[in-house]
Amino acid sequence: MPQTREAIYAYFVQLCRERMHIVLAFSPVGNLFRDRCRQFPSIINCATIDWYNAWPEEALYSVAYSKYEEKADTLEIRGDLEVLAKCSVNLHLTVREETTNYYEELRRNNYVTPTSYLALVKTFMTELQNQRDKIPVQIQKYRDGLRRLDETNVIVD
Repeated sequence: MPQTREAIYAYFVQLCRERMHIVLAFSPVGNLFRDRCRQFPSIINCATIDWYNAWPEEALYSVAYSKYEEKADTLEIRGDLEVLAKCSVNLHLTVREETTNYYEELRRNNYVTPTSYLALVKTFMTELQNQRDKIPVQIQKYRDGLRRLDETNVIVD
């Protein structure tokens, strides 16, 4: 190969073309994807499209178990990890089945993705923490109300 500026630049461009890969990730939900495909037709014509398949049941269980295990001590759920993971898997699979029924009846798509599964697990942990914070406050309000009722009974008597 000649050591000219043009030859070195051509070699650099060739290496870039061979080794550079660009990954674009689009959500198929809504009109935004359709609009992008209309504006940039090379997204469809010059690219390889990978449609991601649903996670198998074992993967769903494993992900839920590990996510719950991360927060097990703060949420005090160490003994219930297996039950919670199985429940999360069951909920997700039920929603996936009902999504197909929904499409068959109404011809409308509802996408159940791994991201929605992760959101389910995260939402459960957030709501559990919120309820754990709320319940002691409510218990204290009820105790204060009962104490005042007792004091009022003594005064009335």
